[in-house]
Amino acid sequence: MKITREADYALRIIAMLADENRQIEAKAIAEKNDIPYRFTLKILRKIVQAGIIKSYRGVNGGYVLNKKPSEITLKDVIETIDGKIAINKCMENPESCKNNGICKVQHKLYKVQKVLADEMSKITFQDVLEGK
Repeated sequence: MKITREADYALRIIAMLADENRQIEAKAIAEKNDIPYRFTLKILRKIVQAGIIKSYRGVNGGYVLNKKPSEITLKDVIETIDGKIAINKCMENPESCKNNGICKVQHKLYKVQKVLADEMSKITFQDVLEGK
């Protein structure tokens, strides 16, 4: 499984907001994380819609976490950007697979996918801050 660049950037944005623990404007977020500004805005919009961060408009506008770092997991952020964690196409949408139910590999891959998703749901941004 490979997460997208967009999800990677979202993880870094959340880590930065957790570390800074204050409201930060989009331009500063983009510059600090070396992310193109317009791409930063697209990512911020998605994580605001998911309720992970809050946005404030106006002269003193910016972005801040909407939850405690201990309440936000890697899985939350990755799934907000990339959708449900799936290690292959069949795992993403089993009904679309013509071998669903008869594939000997599918069951084993599902176990691997479950372990991966479960582990990502255990790691919070508080853990990231503490270097755990």
